[in-house]
Amino acid sequence: MSRADALGRRGPALAILLGPIIVFYGLILIVPSVVLWAIGFLEPSQSALFSHILTTANYARAVTDPFYLRILWETLSVSIETTAACLLLGYPVAFWLAAKSMQTRQRLLTLLLFPLLLSTVIRVYGWIVLLGRRGLINQVLLDSGLADLPVAFLYHEGTVVVGLVSILVPYAIISVTNVLTTIDPAIGEAAAIHGAGPWKVFLRVTLPLSRPGIVSAGLIVFSISMSTYLVTLLLGGARIKFVGNLIFDATSSFNWPLGAALSAVLVLTTLLSCYAFVAAMTPRARPQ
Repeated sequence: MSRADALGRRGPALAILLGPIIVFYGLILIVPSVVLWAIGFLEPSQSALFSHILTTANYARAVTDPFYLRILWETLSVSIETTAACLLLGYPVAFWLAAKSMQTRQRLLTLLLFPLLLSTVIRVYGWIVLLGRRGLINQVLLDSGLADLPVAFLYHEGTVVVGLVSILVPYAIISVTNVLTTIDPAIGEAAAIHGAGPWKVFLRVTLPLSRPGIVSAGLIVFSISMSTYLVTLLLGGARIKFVGNLIFDATSSFNWPLGAALSAVLVLTTLLSCYAFVAAMTPRARPQ
């Protein structure tokens, strides 16, 4: 039996298995996205969510207005910083967890999952309690005489990065750990037998083989960072805004077409950035 005949016979079975999934995701993801992006080509209305007059002004404004371009760049740069910080902090922890026994690793991963069970609002307010003008850190600085006035820790870009990293670093740790545990220890042992030291084994064997975990962790952290809203709202205040905050402001002021256009630009920027990250992390085949 040829391969084409085998695929032809399995076609109906694949259609039955994949059909409901395709329909499900089409209804909850593809169709709403297409409708939302189409709304971006309509003019706003004073009496409804949008009018039925076609225009390209919303998309033109989203990609040419210096204000929106600056916010988009800030969103992209902070997301990149957050992703890099999560990978740099998460990889050593994942490497340490992967060396533990399965029982110990499962217990530690369970503890790592506990913060994810808390609401993002609660965790962000925890940072406000610590970093506020009357927060714990300022009280310690004032009581110890290290500061005469409260230090303004909040409402800075660095504070937003710290808040995002504290929320997203567990995703990076879990993603990298899952890949590190699948690496056969015999590969590293073979490299050591042939004279490679611990650092060389790590750089030439462990790190390249853990690349899929790094890629998946980076994609997860970056995608969530790009679409964040609450963290920038509470820790960044009015000084730090992401595209997500602009979308909320547009929809709150009943300018749904502008919000839809900004959403489309945000999704497109995120997809292109993720594609560039994957392409940069994918090893190129050496010429024969």
